[in-house]
Amino acid sequence: MNILLCEEHGCAYSICSEGELFYTPITEDGTIDTSDWCEVDFMSLLGEDQEVQDTVNKYHEQLITMMKSIGEYYQK
Repeated sequence: MNILLCEEHGCAYSICSEGELFYTPITEDGTIDTSDWCEVDFMSLLGEDQEVQDTVNKYHEQLITMMKSIGEYYQK
């Protein structure tokens, strides 16, 4: 599983092999619970500042690139 930490959002991001983006919070001690992922709702992001949207999209693209490089990304 590829995981990117985003300290400015206080969470970690990951994707499945089909590119769905998920997040889980970073706890106060700096750990993450890898069994507690929530899907990112891109529609709700439209109400956020552009900077937040850009950051989420940047992490999503980085994860897609990582998954493609190891042959685990299967776009429909």
